[in-house]
Amino acid sequence: MKPTLIIDADDTLWESEVYYQECIADFGKLMAAQGFDAQEAERTADEVERERVPLVGYGPDAFVDNLVLAYERLCERHGSPVREQVADGVRGIGQQVLGHPIELLDGVAETLPHLGDRFFLLLLTKGNTRVQQDKLARSGLGHFFDGVHVVPEKDAGVMENLMAEYGLRPDQTWMVGNSPRSDINPALQAGIGAVHIPHSRTWVFEDAAIEDPDRVIVLGGFRELMAIFAPSYAQGENSARPPRENQDHD
Repeated sequence: MKPTLIIDADDTLWESEVYYQECIADFGKLMAAQGFDAQEAERTADEVERERVPLVGYGPDAFVDNLVLAYERLCERHGSPVREQVADGVRGIGQQVLGHPIELLDGVAETLPHLGDRFFLLLLTKGNTRVQQDKLARSGLGHFFDGVHVVPEKDAGVMENLMAEYGLRPDQTWMVGNSPRSDINPALQAGIGAVHIPHSRTWVFEDAAIEDPDRVIVLGGFRELMAIFAPSYAQGENSARPPRENQDHD
């Protein structure tokens, strides 16, 4: 069996967080127009989201509800009435993330076809199944993957289950993603390789200290995957493990 790359979707293959951040900024502006402090409004939206993600999960629908609850919390905090017209405006802002365009990140379109020739490719993303499958369909990338998995949360157990389902070897499997919390640390805990491709707008909820940085390959962009993994094939080697000098690349 070919070596395996398990690849994240949002903010690894295509832009995602930027659209949410734009909505939160618009929410802050609307709240400022209602007499609230814009920065407090944005912080409140973040507070509500952190509280509710473990309860309701991820996705645009939950995001819309979280913004409305943030507005209601501001009103309660400052003794202001909740006005339905304003709440409708907040819903309209949140719904902007629904059906946003799929903008592939630099190097993705050129690199995936070459990776598919050399690796068994799995897509592993979390969130609402319908929403994530729609994104994948609109991206045009689905045919590159040998399997697609949408889960409520990504952790070491999920990755271990994938290993068992496909009969993958830990020393021939890598998780590729932008999130230390959901991609890198779970991969390390599951005993597989981890390739971190940081994104400048990774959601703060996904930020975390990387547990074992010496085991992580850090790349500047998606197309660098070929420079790291392809040479072993070009030289006819059996293993796709990157050379040791690339392990600490930053």
